[in-house]
Amino acid sequence: WAIRISAVGDIMMGSTYPDSSSLIERDFFREVRPFFSASDVRIGNLEGTLFDGDIQTDGKRGGANRYLFKTPTRLAPHLTEAGFNFLSLANNHSRDFGRAGLESTKRTLAENGIGFSSKDGEVSEINIDGQKVAVISADFYQGKRSITTPASLYAEIRSLSNRYDIVIVMVHSGAEGMGAEKTRNNKEMFLGENRGNSVEFAHSAISAGADLILMSGPHVPRGLEVYNERLIAYSLGNFLTERGISISGYQGLAPLLEAELDSTGRFLSGNIHSFQQIRGRPVSIDPKARAYRLMSRMSAEDFPGTGPVFSADGRSIRPSQAPSAIGTDSDLLPIYRP
Repeated sequence: WAIRISAVGDIMMGSTYPDSSSLIERDFFREVRPFFSASDVRIGNLEGTLFDGDIQTDGKRGGANRYLFKTPTRLAPHLTEAGFNFLSLANNHSRDFGRAGLESTKRTLAENGIGFSSKDGEVSEINIDGQKVAVISADFYQGKRSITTPASLYAEIRSLSNRYDIVIVMVHSGAEGMGAEKTRNNKEMFLGENRGNSVEFAHSAISAGADLILMSGPHVPRGLEVYNERLIAYSLGNFLTERGISISGYQGLAPLLEAELDSTGRFLSGNIHSFQQIRGRPVSIDPKARAYRLMSRMSAEDFPGTGPVFSADGRSIRPSQAPSAIGTDSDLLPIYRP
């Protein structure tokens, strides 16, 4: 038995704040759907809200140069059509429009058959051939499920690992933008905020019982690491982000990570499919495989000896241990060729 996960980073299909002048509905995920079709768990980070209301007193202040993301609820079916069955709501934009915006997002996802988790404590359960998978979300803000004060989060992971076969944690953390592609084993600060120590958290979460750590937040891809035979993706960057989020340079690289885990959560094999963002177009395949190449380089630089092995094919990854230690070559994920 093995589980296949497809994961991407930040998703924001457009915002009607402060107005809808640049909102263009299109087939956002046209080239993505075939890559999701063979996976059991299909994950992303929903950056913002699905909300049709106005500015809320308990949300962020409006005004010039304010980044508030309010995607119309009518666009939610695009997420279902893409194949997502889980979206993370623990990030620095999930409460842009206060409690009303967050509750609208949860309600809209539920109506569209998509699981979710936020700092409110939801556990999304996905059953695969009798095996139970738990998916939860965390971020860097104080309070519940915070990687900056993680004791209760580690305790929750330990509890979940006793009740579920596989535990997946999606985390929003780290500094942002160009230059943030490097992963450092220390506390990251951005705009005066403590964005947490991603490496310390990921290692401790795995020691507590997590089987896969997926991160977003830096808006650029970062390297990967295999720790105690568990895979860590330190940033999946942006995937589909419309107005308000830069897609220049590395911020326009949009990796889609596929990972295969065995029944105990060990990382067996995977692929990184390189997509790209071009403003005004749906996310599309990058023939230059730049996301894969960047993540390969950053894995080697930041995690020498513990990063996965990147192959010359521009897609596949595997643990650095000999395959006989964890399976055979036949276990490796096939490469999808459109």
